[in-house]
Parts: sequence; structure tokens; C-alpha cells
Amino acid sequence: MSSTISLAGARTALSARSKSLIPERADKAVRAPLICGLGRRPELLVFVALLVAFNVPMLVGSFSHSMIFQPAAVWSGGEWWRLVTHPFVHATWYHGLLDGAAFLSLYSGLIERSVLRRLGYVVCAGAGSLLISCAASPAISTNGLCGLSGIAHGLMAISALEMIAKRPRQTPEFRIGLICFVLVVGKAAIEAASGRMFFTALHFGLMGEPVAVAHAGGILGSLLVLLLFNSASSRRTPHRAAMS
Repeated sequence: MSSTISLAGARTALSARSKSLIPERADKAVRAPLICGLGRRPELLVFVALLVAFNVPMLVGSFSHSMIFQPAAVWSGGEWWRLVTHPFVHATWYHGLLDGAAFLSLYSGLIERSVLRRLGYVVCAGAGSLLISCAASPAISTNGLCGLSGIAHGLMAISALEMIAKRPRQTPEFRIGLICFVLVVGKAAIEAASGRMFFTALHFGLMGEPVAVAHAGGILGSLLVLLLFNSASSRRTPHRAAMS
């Protein structure tokens, strides 16, 4: 009984200390569950609808071939919608579950309050993943490209940088953000250099044909747009100060 009471007391003290270190708004943004995020961020409903619509065919043993990225179909056939739809299509139910859960949870946990900036992260991470994959993986011309993992890696990098930027250096949250950023960037860099994904053997062939550079492309795209957003903000701030 005493050990149980001590453990409960320690948890209460740790919880109180954490709340004092993390701003209330940021804390809610980081820890809010996906269901609560749907109310604050209605665009999540659009993402969920796209995931469901493009992956329902898997339930009857089919596949949304007309929605994945195929270079010839886009550039020669004029099927431009594939540029938008391909991230939401997945090769198997396992692929869709893994990518979809990671993407939705990471997006709902972003601290950024501007919907335009959040969508900018998604669009640019997707664009970076697509461009780098096309440049470095000739197999895309025959196999095509689909999936959200590149975008999810980009959002993971953004989330880590948000933790670093919003927390004082001495806090555990700052260190966790720094560790997460190093890990996700290091993982993507090793995958791109080696041409092989991590943990491939654990997926039992349920991930289709992974494109090793897609994760690095997603991270590069998201970091580039974050740099552009921050640069634009820093240019506007002195101007507003001068006007005031």
C-alpha cells in the first residue's frame, strides 16, 4: 500500500511540475487526442475522408491505380489529380493504417495555430517527397508512388522543432524535441544513403515497394517551407514595430 501511495504522489508531483514548465496552449496542442483535434482543426475531417475514400477499394481486393502517382500518366496523359491524390492511396490495409495513424496524430499535435501554415507543411513535405523520389528512384516510372510516410516524416521534424522552439533549454521537453529531430533526420539520411528502409523485415511484405528517399524528401520539403515562413515573419515584425 505504501509503495502505491508513493508512486501516485510522485506522479502527481511530476504532473504538476510539467504543467508549470509547458505553456497551457502549447501543452493542449501537443497532448490533445485526435478526436479533440477534429473540433479545433476541421481540415482533419477532409484528410480522414480522403483516406477512407481512396482506400475503401482494398476491402474488396482492389486498388486505386488511377489515383497513385505515375509519371507518364501525369506528364503525358494529363492526369494532374494524381499529384494531389497519391499520398492518400496505400498499397495494403497495413500500409494505410500505419501511414494514416502517424500522419493524423502528428498533424493534430502541431502547435502551429495558422491553418495555412499547417497545410503548407503538408503540401511542401509531399512535394519534397515526390520530387526527391522521382529524381533518385527510377522505379517510380513503372511502380508509381503512393503513401503518406514522406509527409509524416516531415511533420515529425516540424513537431520536434516546435518542441525545441517553445521550451526552455533546461526542460525535458526541449531535450525530447532535440532527440526526436536528430533521430528522424538521421534515420531518413541513412535510408537515403543506403537505399533501404529501416524495419523492412518487420512489415512482412505489407508495405508494397518502399522508396527509400521519400522520407528524406518529405523532411527537406517541410524544413524548407518552415524556413520560408520564419523568414517572412521576421521581415514583417520590424516593419510592424516601426509602424507602431
